[in-house]
Amino acid sequence: MKKKRLPIIIFIVGLVALLGGAGYLIFKIVKQPDLRDAEYLVNAGDWVKEDAEGVIWDFTEVGKGTLTTNNHVNDYDFLWSMDGSTLKIETKWLYDLEDEYTYSINRGAKTLTLTSGEKTITFKAVEKAEEPAEKTE
Repeated sequence: MKKKRLPIIIFIVGLVALLGGAGYLIFKIVKQPDLRDAEYLVNAGDWVKEDAEGVIWDFTEVGKGTLTTNNHVNDYDFLWSMDGSTLKIETKWLYDLEDEYTYSINRGAKTLTLTSGEKTITFKAVEKAEEPAEKTE
């Protein structure tokens, strides 16, 4: 009786391992790839400063963006890069600014927190505003 149980037990263990492996493979194939932080900043939307809604950063593509401090009355181009946990921003403003922040992203809360020395700035991602369509006559 014991000789007949051993092959059945081995078969069941093998079948469970096979199904588990197949399930894991299907999960990996179907799962969306994780976005890198730079891609996430571009795709998440406009980044609005939490305590000043007129301050909006728009990471338009990896390495480029625009920002406003007065709700799009004036927009300024900036260049950006990431290195580890550091975000570097070069802004073409009235004069050139070069800022460097330690950043953290909370994808669940859609927040970007920047720290420079004692100063902490938090931005929240919101859906990008629609561009007004140009009128043609």
